Amino acid sequence: MNNSATTRRISKIALEYNGNDKGKAEMVYSKNLLNENPEQQFLEMKTIADRNSNVRKWAFTGYISPEKSIGDTLSNEELVKLTLKALGKVGVTEQNQIRLDIHSSTKQKHIHFVVNRINIHGKNTIKAHKIGESFGKAVREVCKEMNLKTDLEIGIEKKNQMLIDLKFCLKTAKNFEELTQKMHQLNYRVTLSENVKIGVSGMRIVRNEDINNDTLRQYFSGYKLSEITNKLKIADIKTILNENQMKFSSEISENKSQNGTGKSFFNEIENLSKDLLKPTFTASEEELLKKKRRKF
Repeated sequence: MNNSATTRRISKIALEYNGNDKGKAEMVYSKNLLNENPEQQFLEMKTIADRNSNVRKWAFTGYISPEKSIGDTLSNEELVKLTLKALGKVGVTEQNQIRLDIHSSTKQKHIHFVVNRINIHGKNTIKAHKIGESFGKAVREVCKEMNLKTDLEIGIEKKNQMLIDLKFCLKTAKNFEELTQKMHQLNYRVTLSENVKIGVSGMRIVRNEDINNDTLRQYFSGYKLSEITNKLKIADIKTILNENQMKFSSEISENKSQNGTGKSFFNEIENLSKDLLKPTFTASEEELLKKKRRKF
């Protein structure tokens, strides 16, 4: 499951954004908050945060975005349960203020969280050091507990299939344009990186179903070639494409040569047939007249 987490100072806008999502957001959980209005909730959180002047980035925010195949079958209650368990593993307690919102305006349902690092007693319960890494680890642990595939497991499966399909397309593609088209037919988008000196210098492959135009600013979907395999470089792909092009050109030339030889052979047969059909002896006109006179 894709996830992200960070500590920061926030304004009421952060809570308003989480509670909007083009009108499709749903607040599915709140803790230690009296109001449901985002602006009022922000004021409540800020009041608690001010009890600890040592913590400047008092808000802990982020999201969890399940793989579409998982998210489509995961209920809101299960997604809330997963999120709360993961939050608990990085220091969130019963005394922290929490708001969870599920967004469904994009292809993949995902959940956003805003947590006050300062609990109702004025104590900071969430360490900021490597919090993104720690939260990602926590999400994977909870996924295993709930018998759900982790983001790492899903990523490995995707990359293995991408490599299989890429090798299949490389069997016949003669240039990068054909390779891109053939991969598109297999439901992939290939984005090429180009360098003035060497031309194509890299590529990123993503499944069309994983493209989410609403989250491009947060992360690039798909994988770079180097992330998919370390055994196939761009230089290797260029070599394969050139070999395919040379093989194709050679086959075209050979076919033309064979067609030319075939036509020449048939022409010779045709001429020989004409020669065989020609009469071997032609009588003179006088002899023919003599034969006709005898009949009379």
